Amino acid sequence: MKFNPVIVCDFDDAIRRLPYLSSQAGFKLEKAHLVLVKPNICGLYHPSLNLLSSILEFLSSKSESVIVSETRSMMHNPEEQFKRLGVDALLKRFSGHMTAVDLSDDEWVKIRVSNPHALREIELPKTVLDSDVLVNVPKVGTHSTTRLTCALKNLFGLLPQAHKYSLYHPLGMDKVIADIAQAVKPDLNIVDAGDKAVIGVDVLAVDVVACRFVNLDPLKVEHLRLVSEDRGQKLEGFMEKMQVVEV
Repeated sequence: MKFNPVIVCDFDDAIRRLPYLSSQAGFKLEKAHLVLVKPNICGLYHPSLNLLSSILEFLSSKSESVIVSETRSMMHNPEEQFKRLGVDALLKRFSGHMTAVDLSDDEWVKIRVSNPHALREIELPKTVLDSDVLVNVPKVGTHSTTRLTCALKNLFGLLPQAHKYSLYHPLGMDKVIADIAQAVKPDLNIVDAGDKAVIGVDVLAVDVVACRFVNLDPLKVEHLRLVSEDRGQKLEGFMEKMQVVEV
């Protein structure tokens, strides 16, 4: 198995040199029809608007259409959050091929989970499946249920149901996250880690590295262990093979 490096850099450096650093992490993009950008807009930790701006600038010349996406949560409505957090104003700086979309209004498609822990199938917005590239943009933090909220947990926000908490938390959130990870594979993960950024193409490796910025032991985060085991190896072995590059 090929292990692409996970890049750890100063936050301001990530904003200035995102195309180069993403390339160093193994992300290659010549041209795409549809790029889906998934920041954590309706959760507890919102990534920097400056970081999102840098990402959109990077993607603007490489895509025909860019959708900044989110789904409803019990706390927030995406349309209200896009306005409140400045995403709508940000998108006005770019040409008309960039939009902010509430994917809860999209058509829902059922996807079977090959090795289910909690869900035999999940429903996803059709746009997620139609996109050529998925860019995952979380901000790392701690979470009362899953210990860590970062790139893998941010994928939970792609589930279109507004009442996700009541539907899925009783099943075990770590198990649900591991099931989602079997169906959704981000092409690039860019983590806001305060004064640092973590950039990588492997969502699991990025989360392992991000743990250090919230003083968590990755081995104690159940969904990290489950995702690694779903790939056929213990998390300890995965961590030994990872390559981390600090720039």
